[in-house]
Amino acid sequence: MMTFLKYHLPAILYAALIIIVSSMSNLTPPSVGIVGVDKLAHFFEYAILAVLVFRSFSHLSSRMRPGLVFLLSLLFVAIFALFDECFQAYIPGRHSDVYDIVFDLLGSWLILGYLWYRTRQKASTR
Repeated sequence: MMTFLKYHLPAILYAALIIIVSSMSNLTPPSVGIVGVDKLAHFFEYAILAVLVFRSFSHLSSRMRPGLVFLLSLLFVAIFALFDECFQAYIPGRHSDVYDIVFDLLGSWLILGYLWYRTRQKASTR
């Protein structure tokens, strides 16, 4: 039970938060005078999700290799990003944007690549 609370629940709650925010109609990013700030928000939003998902998948089994954890995390986050953008298309006042998906994936892929590399480094020093 503690494993679930510590490693899996944060990923589930964060994913739920993304869906809750996505379901808010007429949500607009704050005007800060920086072009593309909404894309930067997508980048970091999904980088955080990727860290939590990687952490969750890493604790499913002690026999799971870093490469498989990386691929499962990548697949999960990519499907989730696609679902999130499709879901937004049905929310009044929201729209789906392919560039949002691109930045979702960029943020997640970069951090997942780093986590995979770091995990492999730790495994090779043992």
